[in-house]
Amino acid sequence: MSDYWASSLTPLLRDPPPESHRRSAYEVEINPWSRRGDVEAALLFRGSIVSAYGYIESTLGELCVRASRLPSYAALRESFPHSADQRISFLRRAFAIEPLLQYQLWAGMFFDRLDAQSDLRNLAAHSRMQVMPDWGVTFHDLRRDGPSNVIMRRQRMTMSELETEAWRAARLSRLCQMLVGRLNRAEILPVIE
Repeated sequence: MSDYWASSLTPLLRDPPPESHRRSAYEVEINPWSRRGDVEAALLFRGSIVSAYGYIESTLGELCVRASRLPSYAALRESFPHSADQRISFLRRAFAIEPLLQYQLWAGMFFDRLDAQSDLRNLAAHSRMQVMPDWGVTFHDLRRDGPSNVIMRRQRMTMSELETEAWRAARLSRLCQMLVGRLNRAEILPVIE
């Protein structure tokens, strides 16, 4: 393999200001005990998770628009989705009707995995992250629990667990790409121009 494909991330990273206590220029919370490699690995893995879900959610939105243009799905247009959960619900119903019915098994597998990992998406996208050496990361956020109750959530992950979740999110994104690729090759859905 050439050096081009095996290039290191290190030359692209800037150093923190010399007078700073930060170990990394990308460290959001100043924690003098955090090691630079830990901070940058955590940010890379979290960024991978957010990027994977960004791809997935924008693709689901596009699929909803494309499917809604077919006469077969006219009845579904009344409930055109806005949130990610609504998009999944809309598409589950769309894949239960011809002409997408033949892809229902693939789509169902993808949607089931997406549903199972939706909490991770919200955690990576909307929480505060603290990185500690030999501890991993702890995500902190406030969540509504019913109409009037708010709970503080803290979820710890070792660096290895966070890397595994980033890898899973990337695999889920590739599964989405495979599904859309099959649909595009079959030319079932109209193209958005």
